[in-house]
Amino acid sequence: MKKWMLWGIFMLLLPWLLALICMKGTGQAVWGSENRIEKEEDTLPSLDEKGGETRESEAEEEDTEISADSISRRILIERDGIQTYMNLEDYLPGVVACQIPEGYEWEALKCQTVIARTYICRLMDGRQEIQEEELDLDYIGQANGSENRFLTLGEKERLAEKLIQCKRAARETKGVVMRCEDQYVLPLFHRISSGRTRNGSEEYPYLVSVESRWDVEAENYQQVFSWSRETFAQKISQIPGAAPVRADQVPEQIQTVEKDEAGYLTEMKIGSGIYKGEEIQYTLGLPSSCFYFNGTESGIQAVVRGIGHGYGLSQTGAAHMAAEGWDYQDILHYYYKNISLVTE
Repeated sequence: MKKWMLWGIFMLLLPWLLALICMKGTGQAVWGSENRIEKEEDTLPSLDEKGGETRESEAEEEDTEISADSISRRILIERDGIQTYMNLEDYLPGVVACQIPEGYEWEALKCQTVIARTYICRLMDGRQEIQEEELDLDYIGQANGSENRFLTLGEKERLAEKLIQCKRAARETKGVVMRCEDQYVLPLFHRISSGRTRNGSEEYPYLVSVESRWDVEAENYQQVFSWSRETFAQKISQIPGAAPVRADQVPEQIQTVEKDEAGYLTEMKIGSGIYKGEEIQYTLGLPSSCFYFNGTESGIQAVVRGIGHGYGLSQTGAAHMAAEGWDYQDILHYYYKNISLVTE
C-alpha cells in the first residue's frame, strides 16, 4: 500500500485514538488546539477512598482488573465521522468531569458518578447499547470548548487530574445505580438550592423536599439582576403566548400568584398575563426560578437565590456533607428518598 494511503488512514483514526487516550485518564495532558496529547513528566495524584493520593501505577493495575470484568452496557460514539463502541463504565468519567465544579469533594464526586450512571441506564431502558446523541450529555472532549485553542499547562494538569479522579470514582462505585420501586430514578441535580430542595410530582416519589442549609453560605447563592422598565417589558412580552406588557405596568402590576415550599416561583402575574416561574426565569436569563422583583429608580431588579432547578441533589450541599464526613450512600439517601442503591 502506498505511503500516502497509510498516512491518510492514520490521520482519520487519530481523533478517535486521542479520545480514547483522553478517556483513559492516565495523567496525560489533553486536548490542545490540534488534538495533540503531550505526556506529562510528573505523575498526577488521584484520590483514594479517604481522599489521599494513590500512585498512578496502582490505578493502572486496577484498570486491567476492571476491563476484564466490565459491565456489558456500551455507548456508540462518533468522532470525526468514525464510530466505535465504548463501555459505559469507561464512558462515565468524561461525563462526570463536565458536571462537577472545581475542588469537588471525593464522596460527592462518587455521588455524581452514581447519578450519571443511573441517568444513562434509565435512558437505555433495558437495552445493552445506546447512541451517544440520545444521551444529550456534555462530554469532556465536546464541551470544554478547547478544540480551537491550546490549553495552558495549568489547564491541562487540572483536566488530567479531574479525569483521573472521575475514573477512580467510577471504579469505586462500579455498577451502582439508584432505583425506586424497581425502576431507575430520574436523578435530577443542581448546583445550589434556595436552602431547601423541591418536591417533585407524584410520579417521582423520591424527589422530596429537604433542607440544604449549606447552600445559603455558597458563593453566588444570591444574585441581583437589573433592567430598565422598557427592556423588562419587552423581554416578558417575548414569552410564547404572552399578553403584551407595557413599561408603565411594571413593577406595579407584578404579583406573585404561587410559590412552592422551597420558595421557587410557580406562577406570577405580570400585566394581564400569568406565567410560570420557569418561563420568566428563561426569558430573563436568571439562574433559578427562586426570585422576586423590586422596583428601583431606574427600573426593576430581580433578587435570585440558588443556581439550577432545585430538584434532587444539591452539588453544593453534597460537597459540604462530604467534607463533614458523610459517605456517598448517605448523601444520596438524604437527597433522594425511598430509593435503593443497587449494584448491577
